[in-house]
Amino acid sequence: MYSIRLANQYDAKYLPAVEKSAAQTFLGHDKFGWIAQGNVQTEQDHLKFIQLQMEWIAVNNSDEPIGFINFEKHENSLHICELSVCQQWQGKGIGKQLIKQVFNTAVNLGIARITLTTFCEIPWNAPYYQSLGFSIIEKENLTSALQQIVQHELDIGFEPQDRCAMEIILI
Repeated sequence: MYSIRLANQYDAKYLPAVEKSAAQTFLGHDKFGWIAQGNVQTEQDHLKFIQLQMEWIAVNNSDEPIGFINFEKHENSLHICELSVCQQWQGKGIGKQLIKQVFNTAVNLGIARITLTTFCEIPWNAPYYQSLGFSIIEKENLTSALQQIVQHELDIGFEPQDRCAMEIILI
């Protein structure tokens, strides 16, 4: 069993390990195996999201974090920055429940649009989000904020053909 709640400052030190565990799913992938050893959000990064109440976590019965989602507010949208679920907890619907929390937050704030960037072809990325109702945004329709996010991803080494921006309109 697990439950979902807002993250608090005491959770922040555990969340980098959650993301590292989630990244292990990339081990053995020909092109993206390096992600398993890559950088993750720091405790300080998480504390910033937590301070703004823009991070939800999934916890096990012992109240230990097993997944998280964090997001930021853009002009007319919420943007999901990171969704991670510990590898051994994947496939149990936790990611979907965390995404629903962002949907609820958006509705409560009167925001109709949620965006994210992800890998286009990896099954647990764009195809997964499409199954939840997200659609790919064509490059010419990216907002300036999304253009900056995509450019940052390219600057750190991702290939343009591998990444896509997605959105869902809730209201």
